[in-house]
Formats: sequence, C-alpha cells, structure tokens
Amino acid sequence: MVADVPLLALPAGSLLQFALMTLPLLCVYLYFLYLAIDRPNIANPNDPRYIYDRIKLMDIQLTYLITLILCVSFIMYMLWFVRKRRQLSKRYESEAITILGNVEYNEKYYMSGNAEEGTCKSCFYNVWQWFANGFTLRNNYGRVVYDLERVANHPACNYEDKKRGKKLCGTISKKIRVYYRYPREQISILVLPNYPYSGQPKIDMEADWASFAYTNAGVPNEEDVDALRDPRVTMPQVLSRDRSLGVLFVALFWTCFLLGASLFVTFQIEIIDDQYEDEDASTAWMRFWIALGGGIPVISFGGNYLRWKMYERWTLLSGKKKRPKKTTTDESDVVESEEGGGGSYVQMT
Repeated sequence: MVADVPLLALPAGSLLQFALMTLPLLCVYLYFLYLAIDRPNIANPNDPRYIYDRIKLMDIQLTYLITLILCVSFIMYMLWFVRKRRQLSKRYESEAITILGNVEYNEKYYMSGNAEEGTCKSCFYNVWQWFANGFTLRNNYGRVVYDLERVANHPACNYEDKKRGKKLCGTISKKIRVYYRYPREQISILVLPNYPYSGQPKIDMEADWASFAYTNAGVPNEEDVDALRDPRVTMPQVLSRDRSLGVLFVALFWTCFLLGASLFVTFQIEIIDDQYEDEDASTAWMRFWIALGGGIPVISFGGNYLRWKMYERWTLLSGKKKRPKKTTTDESDVVESEEGGGGSYVQMT
C-alpha cells in the first residue's frame, strides 16, 4: 500500500476531534513550560531539590523545536499542497477528454485473529483490527482500467509519443482514490490529453470537485467568497465554519505557542548555564537558529514539494500497462492440405 500511493492525510474528521486529539499533548507541553519557569528557582546547590532527577531544559527545547517544524510543515501542506492538488483536479474539468473504462474495487478489512473472547489476546486483536482498518485507508482506493488505444484515437490527444509515430496501445490499470466504493463497468473516464496514464472516473472527480465547493481545504479563493455573497446562490454559508480553516487556525495556534515556548526555554537555559554541566546556552541558541533557518525551510518547504511531485507523478504517470497479446501460430493449428501436396492453412481457433 505504501509503495503504490503517496502519503496524503489521515481520514477526515471534525474540528472538535482534531482539537481533542491535541489537548493531551498541549497539557504535557504546558507542564514542560512550567518546569522551565521553575528551573531557575531550584538551580542552586543549596536547594534540596537540586539533586533530584529532572528533565533537562535542553531536551524540552529540542522537543518544542521538532514539534514546531512538524506544525509548520502541516500548515504548508494546508496552504500550498492542497491548493496544488485542487488546481490539478480542476484541470480534469476543463481539459480532459472522456472515454469508457472500468473501475475495479475490492473492499478488504483486517480481521482479528482466532482467540477466545474476554482474553488479553482477544482484546489486543480487536484493538489492532480497529486501528488497522481506521488508519490504513486501504478501502479508499480502487483501480481504473481503460484502453490506451481509445485515448490515442481521440482527436484531442496530442501525446508526445503519438507525434513521434509511436502508437499507444494496450490496457492501463492504475490505482486511484475512489469516493464510490463499488466496482463499475463501461463508465466515463476523464484523461488529460498530454498524459494518457492520467485516467480518473468522472463521477469520483465530480465528488472531489464538490468537496472543494463545500469543505474547501485551505484558505478560500476570492471567487468562492464572491459566489457565497451572490444572492442568487443558494448554497449554505459553510466557509466561515469550514473544518479545514478551523484545523488551520489550530495549527497556527500551535506554531505560535511552540515558537514562543522554545524561545523562552532558550533564555532559561542561558540563566542556569553556570549551575548545570548538561545545560549549554551556546548549543541551545545554535539549535534554535538551525531549526528556524534550516529545519523549517528544508523540511516544511522541501518536504511538501517532494510530496507534491510524488503525488503529481502518481496521478499523471503511474499505472501498469498490459500490451495486447500477439496472435501466435500453434503447431496443432497447422493442418496439411490433402490436395496439392505442398500447401497448408492455419485453422483459427
């Protein structure tokens, strides 16, 4: 599964679910912040708490910085990657040609192992089954199958190999994201003329476009806001409470909190530098600036760019091509003529 499809996102959920999932982590990070505030008070060899086991501020700072990089990466995913994916999806609406093809879909679930009910082993199997079926996303994908010759014969197809005299032939089978989870035959397949391997079921693409209109992932475009203000439009006013915008605001809150907390912890390390041998202010400042100047640009921007190129290639160029079988002459099909002595004919079976 991992090799066939790019990593996109976890299954859709409500903003409340996202907030509740991050609350336990926020409580832990607030406790770390409390330790950083209180650390100068116990950084005294005469204080009995000085010899107690403690969480190093260097470790707390590193935890904050790593989480900060992940949050900025997620914001870049929402603001840039999702917009790019939307633009690619909308290209099918304006540029694609339509041919007929099939959609293969086989719904599968991980089943729990054989164990007696009420035992620890049975409980473990049930938890694993719930987790695997909920997060693997295996049932969100099917396969589209269509004839490349139909693409080549379309007047709008201007594929480069076609210009060079190479004929598109055979059948292409590729893994796709599906919204309608059942197999289908002889349905409309949208294919971009320059990318014959880019086939997507039309009805699933329409569902994808509808998701942009009602639960827009990322900041809404000006045209979307203008459409909602138009009195002739009867669609519900959903962008003001859009789930993706809410998730984006939660991620922005986390980014501001982590940036401020990591900076504060760095100053606290500078205060107690002389009291602990394992707290080094110069190393802490170096980590801080490397994270801001190197980690965030490389991982957040570079990582999302790499993810986008993987997704773009998966959508436009991936697939397994099956060439048509050549007609072979089997020895059993050749029958000697009774008359003439030297002739033969091929009996087509």
